[in-house]
Amino acid sequence: MGHKNILLDQLKQNYLTLQDKKIYKMRNRILNALFIILMIACTPNVKEELNAVDNEATFKSNVSSFMEFTQHFKSEDVDKVMGMFADSVLWSPPVFNDYEWLEKEAMVETFKNYFKDYENITFTPGINLPNNNTVDGFWGGSNFRSDGSESSSQPSINPNNIRVYGTWNSKHTETGKETFSKWYAIINFNSAGKIVRFNDWFNVDGLEKQIAE
Repeated sequence: MGHKNILLDQLKQNYLTLQDKKIYKMRNRILNALFIILMIACTPNVKEELNAVDNEATFKSNVSSFMEFTQHFKSEDVDKVMGMFADSVLWSPPVFNDYEWLEKEAMVETFKNYFKDYENITFTPGINLPNNNTVDGFWGGSNFRSDGSESSSQPSINPNNIRVYGTWNSKHTETGKETFSKWYAIINFNSAGKIVRFNDWFNVDGLEKQIAE
């Protein structure tokens, strides 16, 4: 009788051990499944955050490159100025020319002539608002844009397309008069950080009027 009890106890213990192992395996499977579900759910957010960080770094790098361009412009170093542009760059100048895009050679000649006529050329970024309030002059991407139809507005997060607002001031070499020009540009960079499209606007007639006064 004692041997039977011992045998029954062993069978019970083996059964309980087997059940514990099954429960342990089942619990691990459930935990693994939950982990996989959690990772799948979080992965898009992680990718989105990483992309946002990368886009911000690219945008800041492009802003820094543009400010380097303005420093070379101030020192009137045409070689360093043009070194900021890709060889294939196209330029839409502020003067109306029936929207013809000009190549790099035209930029070189225009900048050289500008350097002959002006000195102390300085750029101050920023959008001037009432009550002496100035906001940032650099913007990348947009929350809304439209290709012409009301139903096609789409967000753009491309950090290589930036908009720049600010003021150029300089001294006219011949007359010594100080000039100021409100300025706006859309600038497109390539993956190497070179400018490939340069489209800018300012009141050329207003600049000439300041010199004539």
